[in-house]
Amino acid sequence: MKVKIGTQLEDEVYRDLIVAAAQEHRPLGSVIQAAVCDYLNRKKRKSGLRSGLRRFLDSPAFKLSPEQFRETMEADFYNQ
Repeated sequence: MKVKIGTQLEDEVYRDLIVAAAQEHRPLGSVIQAAVCDYLNRKKRKSGLRSGLRRFLDSPAFKLSPEQFRETMEADFYNQ
């Protein structure tokens, strides 16, 4: 089932969208639906990602306790 929606776009964005749809010989609704689907898929992928530091600390080779991590970060390697 399809649902009809309404929205507002800037004039230039709308003109560019119409041109892109015409160049691809696709209906405007099809182009908009593809763009929305791409946006939602990117959001789903990003929401499941952990930060680089979290992945690093959770990896088996570098499983550090918070105390070990703090000690390492506070160590002054230049004065050793």
